[in-house]
Amino acid sequence: MRPEQPIVLITGASSGIGEATARLLAAQGCQLALGARRTGRVQALAAELAGAHGIRTFAGAVDTRSTASVTAFVEAAVEALGGLNVVVASAGLARGVAKLDSVLEEDWQAMLHTNVEGVIRTIKATLPHVRKSGWGHYFTIGSTAGHDYYEGGAAYCASKHGLKALVHVLRLELCGDPIRITSVDPGMVETEFSLVRLQDEDKARNVYRGIEPLRGADIAECIRWAIALPDHVNIDEMIVKPRDQASHTGAKVHRKA
Repeated sequence: MRPEQPIVLITGASSGIGEATARLLAAQGCQLALGARRTGRVQALAAELAGAHGIRTFAGAVDTRSTASVTAFVEAAVEALGGLNVVVASAGLARGVAKLDSVLEEDWQAMLHTNVEGVIRTIKATLPHVRKSGWGHYFTIGSTAGHDYYEGGAAYCASKHGLKALVHVLRLELCGDPIRITSVDPGMVETEFSLVRLQDEDKARNVYRGIEPLRGADIAECIRWAIALPDHVNIDEMIVKPRDQASHTGAKVHRKA
């Protein structure tokens, strides 16, 4: 049965889509377990949301590249909040735009370790608790890069295609369980994503020059809506782009002068 106040665990909750999702679901009365590498940020966010909405929250450090870190975070969150219903695997990143013959090993490893392996670790650590609860929903944050390809994006595209395969397999394996699985795959979202990728504020701003991009709150609303649907309805996959972006890769974008 659907709980009145679902317990939601969010990785990558210190900024961007993860933070926006935490804020929106807190306003819906959900209880929150917030994790990120930047512990101070999630602790401050958890305290703020608990005070503003009268909900129970838990915040802790989690590095999804480490199995021990993910396991410790999940176990502490479940102990603090008493269970787990919804998981939003929001931790992810892109690094650089180098072509395949010159991409740095540290960059492609960071993308694969976080975007694919990190989600596997998160699912493995949380699934026993979600199953035990009797009602659940998994969300992964994919990308339009998981539906197409572009030069300079080999490792990132590979990671998001891998994530897409992972989610489809999970959907098959959980068929019959009272657990829904949704992949939300955004196009151009203005968060810290481009700054992390390009390591240059001017270049990061230029990515969104002349368009109205998506915001983290837009993706959070997609998650809220999917959770609110009747239990027999599963949104397998949502491709979400700003109106100004027509192609998956950003090759066709309308920019105002």
